[in-house]
Amino acid sequence: MNNGSSSMGLTMIVADRVGTPLWIIVLTGLAALAAVVPTWTWHGSGHLDTIAHEGGHALVAYLLGRWVLGVWLFSDTSGLTSTYGRRNRFAEFLMLAAGYTASSGLGLGAAALLNAGHITATLLLALLALAALFLVTRNGFGKMIVAGTGAVVILVLHSASVGTQSALACFLTWFLLLAGPRSVLDLHRAHRKGAWSSDADAMAEITGIPAIIWIVGFGVFTVLCLFRGTYLFLG
Repeated sequence: MNNGSSSMGLTMIVADRVGTPLWIIVLTGLAALAAVVPTWTWHGSGHLDTIAHEGGHALVAYLLGRWVLGVWLFSDTSGLTSTYGRRNRFAEFLMLAAGYTASSGLGLGAAALLNAGHITATLLLALLALAALFLVTRNGFGKMIVAGTGAVVILVLHSASVGTQSALACFLTWFLLLAGPRSVLDLHRAHRKGAWSSDADAMAEITGIPAIIWIVGFGVFTVLCLFRGTYLFLG
């Protein structure tokens, strides 16, 4: 059902239980692939993955009752999340695991919403998540990236057609599903070159299980999410 709603002078087209045309799903999937696979596009689009990655750390920390002191997003697509709370190895493990699984998990959830036709709800939830992350982002570049992404979502919700909403929601969903495996592949490459300061290395320190095992686990999870999300889109 399509209907317009207004509040304080703002109008928004609400798309609920609306099927997305196959051509939009396919084209946005190809666009997301082009944003994720080439290295030169990933240098820019990877910031969206970093938003999800650090947001995953922050969300799990909050759910576990820890204080989220701040999130920093940097121009090289790296990020940092700082939390405070009673030392708990299991809680630390869960927070670490949330980073490289966040994009894929969020993408799968979005695919499920779009499969049910909840286009506007998908974008509103994305906007809510961005607003929450903005409140705990501490550096100027990070605030700019989060606010810029949120502004695009607001613009589409406020003035765009149902088709444009569908296109943005599908693109973001495809991007998250594809970015998960891509970021894990980058992690594996960095680990092979001798980088030993990743989430997987911290998880290895906590558990005594080699970091490569956790990297493989991240990879399996993200690929399964991609397959399941693709099925929800196309099946």
